[in-house]
Amino acid sequence: MNKILAIFILILSLASCKEKVNEREMSIEFTSRIHSSEFETDLYKILGKTTLEKHTSDFESINWKNNFWNEFKYGSLNMTDLEVLSKNDSKYLSISTFPNTDDTFQFFIGYGNHIETKNIDKPKRKVKIYITRTENEEIPKKLIYLFFQRDFNKINSKLKELTFMNEIEDLYKNIK
Repeated sequence: MNKILAIFILILSLASCKEKVNEREMSIEFTSRIHSSEFETDLYKILGKTTLEKHTSDFESINWKNNFWNEFKYGSLNMTDLEVLSKNDSKYLSISTFPNTDDTFQFFIGYGNHIETKNIDKPKRKVKIYITRTENEEIPKKLIYLFFQRDFNKINSKLKELTFMNEIEDLYKNIK
C-alpha cells in the first residue's frame, strides 16, 4: 500500500511541476519597439506587447527598400530598426538595413542581451551585429520565428552563417 501511495504522490508532483512550467511558458512577454528614420538616433517608440504574428506583420509592413534608399540618398543612414525583447530571457533581436553594394542593401541583425537598469533612460544592451549580404527578407523572418520560439541555440547557429561585424554596448531612449 505504501508503494502505491508513493507512486501516486510522485505522479501528482510531476503533474504539478508540468503545470508550473506551462504557466511560466505562457507568461513569457515579448515587447517590440521601432526606430523610424524620422526619429533622432537612439530614440525608439514602444509598440508594446507583441506576438509572432504581430511582429511578423510589423516587419512586413515596413518598406525596407524605400526606407533604405531614401535615407541613403540623403546620407543620413538613420535607417528603420524593428526590435523585439524577450523580457523573461533578457534577449534582444533587432532588424535594420545597411549598404551592401552600390545598387543593393542588406539586412543588419542585432542580437544580444538587453539589461534593464535602474535608470530607465539608460538601459544597456550588449549586441552582436551581423550582416546578411542580401535583401532577402526570409533571413530576418526566420530569425524572428526562432526568437519567438525561444530557440536561441538555433539563432546562434543561423547567425554563424552570416557575416559578423562587431559587438557593441548599445544605449537607447524610449519616446514617451
